Amino acid sequence: MSDEVIRLVNVSKVYVSAGGVQTWALRNINLLIRRGEMISIMGPSGHGKSTLLYVIGTLERPTSGKVFIDNVDTTLLNDEELSKLRNSKIGFVFQQYNLINRMTVEENIELPLIKLGIPRSKRKELVRDALLKVGGELSWLNKRPVQLSGGQQQRVAIARALVANPPIILCDEPTGALDSKSSEVVLNILKKLNNLGHTVVIVTHDPNVASIARRLILIRDGSIIGEKFI
Repeated sequence: MSDEVIRLVNVSKVYVSAGGVQTWALRNINLLIRRGEMISIMGPSGHGKSTLLYVIGTLERPTSGKVFIDNVDTTLLNDEELSKLRNSKIGFVFQQYNLINRMTVEENIELPLIKLGIPRSKRKELVRDALLKVGGELSWLNKRPVQLSGGQQQRVAIARALVANPPIILCDEPTGALDSKSSEVVLNILKKLNNLGHTVVIVTHDPNVASIARRLILIRDGSIIGEKFI
């Protein structure tokens, strides 16, 4: 098995306004991420780092270039095929948690399993295992996300990201809405997941968050301007 899990080749992303104005979010990105790596993508706000993460995660299609996930050229897939690959290969963690407040914690965490067609009897066990893996409490399962603190909600979001055991975890400013204590807990969870073999990619503007990774990618004006091993 190749140790390559993500590869971007000459990837650019251009947004065109209703008036025809072009905005280049990404310019000619080339990036290789190996299986089991933990990397941070760092740069100023508005310079393309979140767009890069969404292109890696196939939530956004590149305007030009190729995005390979596990050696599959995702730019050749239709929307249904892309969704199937994304659901089986990638877990997402967002700054604002993206939990659904009309649903219980248990229902939020099991969503990826429903998309994959996992039987209900198996889902309950996987949801509990995922919540415990991130240091959550089983008493949260029947609560609504709004009944939990920010740090607890982010743990639930991470449990949802890993419940289907995807090889790749993508995090967009995962501690951006948290206090320092909760941030430390979340970063320790991400390090633990990486030690268990998940490839973890973190977008951040915070040097303290970036420092938990082994490799740092620097982005400015939509281009990679450097990288270093930490």
